[in-house]
Amino acid sequence: MTVYAEIGVTTNFSFLRGASHPQDYVHRASKYGLYAIGIADHNTLAGVVRAYSEYGNRRRVRYKPKLLVGARLAFTDGTPDLLAYPRDRAAYGRLCQLLSKGKLAADKGECHLQFDDLEEFSEGLLLVVMPDYRIRTKTMLITLDMLSRLPVEGVWLAATLYHHGDDGAWRGCNGSRRRRACR
Repeated sequence: MTVYAEIGVTTNFSFLRGASHPQDYVHRASKYGLYAIGIADHNTLAGVVRAYSEYGNRRRVRYKPKLLVGARLAFTDGTPDLLAYPRDRAAYGRLCQLLSKGKLAADKGECHLQFDDLEEFSEGLLLVVMPDYRIRTKTMLITLDMLSRLPVEGVWLAATLYHHGDDGAWRGCNGSRRRRACR
């Protein structure tokens, strides 16, 4: 077993953001012996249902990593995205209420959440702030300060390595021939 957990997995239930089926992620996590996998689709819990149902497939899932049930909360008011994982059944219910409120405030297929909505339903959640290179440091610090005042179970700041389309082109550019080809 690898002591590694992938906690920010976005499935094909996050339209135009994720590509793979939740079942495929469960199979890969099982194959590689990951400690845990956290399904966190954008403003929905939809991917978690299929991932959980795949755990019953004993032929394809021999090792069962811990499944973290959550959602990636995307806000309309400039608040950075948050991974939200409920600690217990009551917190799960509050997360569902939060997502329902956001979906009722928007057109079909959308979800409009604001930080004030989170305040009402945050009790019992574990939150991970997902930094974005477009968000200023001052905004991030203000967000962390506001989150520290909520009745959540814990707040973490994720680290993200950003890649660009040309990152791979420079990896093999050590030799003189390769250097000319990489220009």
